[in-house]
Amino acid sequence: MTTLERPRALADDVIPLPSEPPHERAWFGMAASFVAAVAFLLLIPAGWARLDHLWAEDGARFAVDALRSPALDNLITPYGGYLHTLPRIVAELVALLPIEQTAAGFAIAAAMLRALVALIAFAGSKAYLKSTPMRFALAALVIVLPAGNSETLNNMSNLHWFLLYGAFWALLWRGAPRVPVAIFVFLAAVSSPLVFILAPIALVRLFQARKEVPIAFLAGLVVQAVAMVFASRTPYSHDEVDPVQVLLASLLRVPVVAFTGSERVSQFYPAHGNLVILLALLLAAVPMAAGLRFGDRAGRTLVLVSAAYSVIVIVACLVLNWSHVLQVQGPEVVMAGQRYSIAPCLFLFTAIFVGLDATPAKTWERAVVGASRYLVGIAVVVSVFAHLQVPRTVLRGVPWDESLAKARAECAAGAAEARLEHEPKDWFFVLPCHSVG
Repeated sequence: MTTLERPRALADDVIPLPSEPPHERAWFGMAASFVAAVAFLLLIPAGWARLDHLWAEDGARFAVDALRSPALDNLITPYGGYLHTLPRIVAELVALLPIEQTAAGFAIAAAMLRALVALIAFAGSKAYLKSTPMRFALAALVIVLPAGNSETLNNMSNLHWFLLYGAFWALLWRGAPRVPVAIFVFLAAVSSPLVFILAPIALVRLFQARKEVPIAFLAGLVVQAVAMVFASRTPYSHDEVDPVQVLLASLLRVPVVAFTGSERVSQFYPAHGNLVILLALLLAAVPMAAGLRFGDRAGRTLVLVSAAYSVIVIVACLVLNWSHVLQVQGPEVVMAGQRYSIAPCLFLFTAIFVGLDATPAKTWERAVVGASRYLVGIAVVVSVFAHLQVPRTVLRGVPWDESLAKARAECAAGAAEARLEHEPKDWFFVLPCHSVG
């Protein structure tokens, strides 16, 4: 082999081509799944509430900037220390709608983009998971995972957690439609501060044919890096990081939350202590070990990389944003910063599903891993069902139409500007009355 052929062969081993392109029926099925995913996200109780409740930076940063500042300035302006290009593009589009539809516009756009991430996970996993039902289940977790359907549900402010996972699969998806996927990974890179961890995958892809996607991703990475170097970021707190608490919080926020959802941890952990951590680790470790034992080189690599990303993301999030409210002794345990669990849980499930898919049919290990498969499935289904019964996931603050009516009343009383309140509590932004209408 020549100097270039050896790394190219290794790259082809760890990032293989799918066996065949999607059939026409598969595209129809993905279109139907996209519609079903969007409907699920918008019509579950928490999603229904999002249609009339504007969340956090969607209002107080993206919407107000789109209505008050030039579009180009907004697209290149960092917030919180990094670029949010895709959320700001959506905000510019929502700003073209009547202001009454602002909350619904953000919610629908976020649901559609999240459904797109699920489709990318389904298509990108074809070369790694032989079972189509297994691929479908993995992609469905992007939509139904309880950790993703409270704080991060249907808002652009937290979409970057899903974009990170979508970029991961887009980079692993050889044979993907070049232009749309290249645009997606570029926008993901200029919308998330964590995409740098995916740079090794993009660099490996450069040794393979069809380099448009990794080049687009790396270009976005450079743009994001430059923005972050010159941007300022106000830390959440100056509390000293507690390594023991970071470890406990990481274990609760990933393996435990993956199988129970964030809300249930406040019941299980105080009652059973570290036993819930041990059970969750065992449930995750068995199929991951099977993936390392029975998988091919691509599968084993994916198990290790996914598990590593799960650990890196949760530890980085906790350490960089540490404050005393993240300690596990709090009354709600892991509800503060609930968003930190999203990407790590999805990466963990990727490693688990590779193992469940790779185990041979006729081995005694199959019985063990098969039992694990059923336990994983039961745990996820139960946690999804239980999450849908939790009423506090529904936003109960001031609805957008009520906030808009109060703002218009201020303008009618002679004010030059009006205050628009929205979720969560004490969040608001101010617009001139001609923008309120």
